[in-house]
Parts: sequence; structure tokens; C-alpha cells
Amino acid sequence: MNDRLGGMPHHREVQDLLVEQMRRDLSRPVWWKTLWGRLSIAGGVLVLAGAGVAGVVLLDEKPVSETGIVHCLEGPYRNPDGTLSGAAASVATPDGVLAIEDAEAMCVQMWEAGAFEDNDPLSATPTPGTAPAEFTTCVTDEGEAAVVPGVIECSVLRLHPYQPNEPTGR
Repeated sequence: MNDRLGGMPHHREVQDLLVEQMRRDLSRPVWWKTLWGRLSIAGGVLVLAGAGVAGVVLLDEKPVSETGIVHCLEGPYRNPDGTLSGAAASVATPDGVLAIEDAEAMCVQMWEAGAFEDNDPLSATPTPGTAPAEFTTCVTDEGEAAVVPGVIECSVLRLHPYQPNEPTGR
């Protein structure tokens, strides 16, 4: 020990090094003024803007404009290739395809007829199925109705929520 100062040897050099380090730390710019800080802020803003745009695009309500076809889904999911699970139905006549006024009733008919059961496609008497107690009607990008078993958010399936056509009052 250094008896004269009552401290450790080389305490002046250590003290000078500490003061120099503190000056360097205090002169360092705050994180948001650095290049990486500004890039982080810009990236965060872009992510938030993208999420906002995606939310508006996916969540806008849409009416059914194509009534010639209805998608009846097996469940609240898509196939691995991105297509809708289940089957699409339409009513064809010699004069053309009829408009389907009640998509939910059409799908209930398909569910009760056993369209989604593991049946032999050539069987004359397929096993009847049961219709779900609750379902949700969504709309595809093409304007076709998609009836999903259960109560879900349509955006989960990348579909638009159903907007009923408003009756015109006279």
C-alpha cells in the first residue's frame, strides 16, 4: 500500500482511466440517434403499417356477389395447398346454373347428406352426416359464399366477413 496517500499504488492512473471511460460513455449518442437505432425505428414503423394495411384488407366486409356457387367447408381450416377444405356446390339445370339464395341451407343439406363422411363414392346409400349446430358465413375474394362450421373469424381463413345485402325500401 502507498502509505503517503493511504490508497492503492497507481491510484492516479486508475482514476484517470475511469474518468476517461466515463467521458467516453457520456459523449456516446443515445441509441435512437445511431444508425442501428434509426433502422430499428424505421423497421418497426414499416411492420406496424404493414399490419394495419393487412388488417384493413382482410377484415373488410363483403357481400356475396357470385350466387352460382357455394363453398361448404369441412372445418375452420384450409388445405395444405391453401385451397378451401370441403366442397363447392352449384345447382345446374339445362338452362344454366341457378342462383343459390340460401348458402347456409345448401351446406346444411350437404352436411346432412354425408358429403364429408368417409363414404365409398360409388355407394348408393351413403352414410348420413350431421350438420353443425353453428356456422359462419364468409365471402371469398371472388364474391362466393363460404359456409364454415363453428363460430370463427373469417380472417383466420383469409376470407372476408359476410355483409348481407341491404333490402331496398320503397
